[in-house]
Amino acid sequence: MSFRWYNPATWRMFGYTDPTTGDYVEVETTVGGRRTKAGVVVTPKSSLSVPIIWSCMRVLVGTTAGLPLKLFDDLPSGRVIVPADRRPARLLRKPNPRMTRLNFLKPTILNLALRGNAYAVIDRAKNGDWIGLVPTCADDVEPDKDAEGDLFYWVMYEGKRTPVSPENMLHFKLFSSDGIVGLSPVEHLADTIGQAKAAQDWASRFMRKGGVTGGYVIYEKFLTKEQQAQILEKFPDIRKDDVNSLGSWGLLQGNPKIVPAGLTQKDAQFIETQQFTEEALAGIWGVPLHLANRASKTSIQGSNVEQTTSGFVTFGLKPYLDAIEDELNDKLFGGTTMFVEFVVEGLLRADSAARAAYYQIALGGNNNPGWMSQDEVREKENMPRLGGDYSKLTRWEARSNADKTGSAV
Repeated sequence: MSFRWYNPATWRMFGYTDPTTGDYVEVETTVGGRRTKAGVVVTPKSSLSVPIIWSCMRVLVGTTAGLPLKLFDDLPSGRVIVPADRRPARLLRKPNPRMTRLNFLKPTILNLALRGNAYAVIDRAKNGDWIGLVPTCADDVEPDKDAEGDLFYWVMYEGKRTPVSPENMLHFKLFSSDGIVGLSPVEHLADTIGQAKAAQDWASRFMRKGGVTGGYVIYEKFLTKEQQAQILEKFPDIRKDDVNSLGSWGLLQGNPKIVPAGLTQKDAQFIETQQFTEEALAGIWGVPLHLANRASKTSIQGSNVEQTTSGFVTFGLKPYLDAIEDELNDKLFGGTTMFVEFVVEGLLRADSAARAAYYQIALGGNNNPGWMSQDEVREKENMPRLGGDYSKLTRWEARSNADKTGSAV
């Protein structure tokens, strides 16, 4: 009999999936459980209704999935790009008949960013070679272990729980407390997201009521139930209606006093609270605010857009790229000389002056020895190689050879 290692009552933060609605529900428990203090239930799906989270996901998913993913072969003569007509390269371009590489990576990044885990089932031939990849929602996968303590995965497939071995499952994760299951940002930071969601819901209701927060009708004397019913009949409760009822009037007698209830948005510093929450949420996913269309904000990563973009690639995107590269190289190319690697140089091309200065030194300018050939520079700029000495010598080496032979460079 197998022993349940992880189950929805533990690794999903003491919650469960409602079998009637299919929604994830947080429950109160005596140990470790909690609800969002703002009074709303936050799930990965519902968190996308917060504008700043949607913007961060758009940036992360669109940028990471759109990066070129190159397959290299580490030969004794140096690494080379695997020809596009070889089967591993073709499978990376189209992991399964229904998806291209771009559409395969999009749900992978989204599940990683929201749930901390992303999964894909590896389809293998009889000889063990991989022939396809099928992404699976993180909510449909449950890590487990058998009686011997070996890890495997339960996968919901066509309404049935199917066991999958680790060698046939790609499991991407950002960071983990046990090395098995990644930590979900949405679950661990539910209170921050719940605050943003509650503020958004409040703003929607505030606008629907035409900016009226409701209030109290105060009389100096106690009223009978009949008198209370007469007053409520004459005084419309616009809190139960919408903005279309504004402008109607009620007739009240007996010198009542009208007192508004609650704080106005100004008193609650609504805009400032939203801005602070947006900064906190953008920091969770490492997305600079200007990339999320919050141009009025700056970043400590740099004083201009190019520097903040470079910081975003290094500190925001790299954890996702590393997680994907590491899992693909282990499960698909382990034991071979091939490996995959994302090409991020294209994202850094905006700073043309810095790039030109870097290449000048790398080629051996300013009497430096250099470390790149002209063909290597051309390859980084997506230009064809020239061959010959252009692929072997830096400008410094070429200049040194010219000095020895007495010819001009």
